[in-house]
Amino acid sequence: MRNEVKIGILGLVSIVLLIWGYNFLQGKNIFSSDIVANAVFTSVDGLNIAAPVTISGYKVGAVTNIKPSPDYSHVIVEMNIQDGTKIPKDARAVLVQPSLMGGKEISLKFVGDCGNDCLESGGTLQGNVSGMVDGILEVADPYLGKIDTILGAVAKLSMDDNKQLNATFKELQGVVTNVKVLTDLVNNLLVSSSVNISVALSNLKKITGNIKDSNGEITSMLQNINTITTQVKDADLEKTIASAKEALDNINQVVNGLDGTLSKANNMIDNIGKITDFENQNGLVAALFNDKNFKGDIDEVVENLNLLLQDIRLHPERYKTVLSGKYKPYKPVDQDPKLKDGKDPKDQ
Repeated sequence: MRNEVKIGILGLVSIVLLIWGYNFLQGKNIFSSDIVANAVFTSVDGLNIAAPVTISGYKVGAVTNIKPSPDYSHVIVEMNIQDGTKIPKDARAVLVQPSLMGGKEISLKFVGDCGNDCLESGGTLQGNVSGMVDGILEVADPYLGKIDTILGAVAKLSMDDNKQLNATFKELQGVVTNVKVLTDLVNNLLVSSSVNISVALSNLKKITGNIKDSNGEITSMLQNINTITTQVKDADLEKTIASAKEALDNINQVVNGLDGTLSKANNMIDNIGKITDFENQNGLVAALFNDKNFKGDIDEVVENLNLLLQDIRLHPERYKTVLSGKYKPYKPVDQDPKLKDGKDPKDQ
């Protein structure tokens, strides 16, 4: 296929889409069999193209065109109504404004079913204009009865023989007077307290100023706290606690060992006390020291030891024969206290 043919087809499709889009924005659908009807109005102030066409508030179409008659005596409004909508030929097209803030629309008013004699494309309907007051009355109609009831009750109350309304007004006047007195008291209180309020605000200003001046110190303190908490967080507390627990266990073992050692020492001291019981003379050592024969024997042993040491000092040659195995007879020392009769104990 040649490029010129492709360009021609693309241009034709674009034109068709453009026409269809333009009509669609105006509420028309050239590919459907909707009903296209006209309505004649004396004035259409506020009505725009694409405004809805409704039946009892339900949208059945849209305004597609607005144009004046050839003599400008009236305005012809073209409407596109959905296919299948049965509208009598004597129906009225009423221009209404459903809300104060909304735009105007066309409402189709009729009674009953049209049967087989219904409005077709190209037909014309008589148009009427509904004022804003009529729309407001339709909205306010349910409340009018209630307003009448309230007004009747007020009128009945004002004609009461007991003059209750006048008494109520007097009470209200008294309440208003009391409220006025109360407001005067509040004003006086505020005036008298204004100085205190000013002082309090001044103190508050000073406090905030001090806080502002100390902002650097507060920031530094917060940074230090943050550093401490970070160090505590990073520290291996579990390992430290385990080490401390192990140290405590070792200390407990040492304490238990000391307890055993002290217990043994106490037993030893008790045994020593039993051995050296000098007070009751029941101990072994006390018994030895208090035995007179034992004391005499000890004295004799000490005396003999002194004599032996004296003899070794005076005659050391005597003790050299111990190694040679030769025996030399003992020559007593002059005036030996052990030889009272001048004889050697070995000769006796």
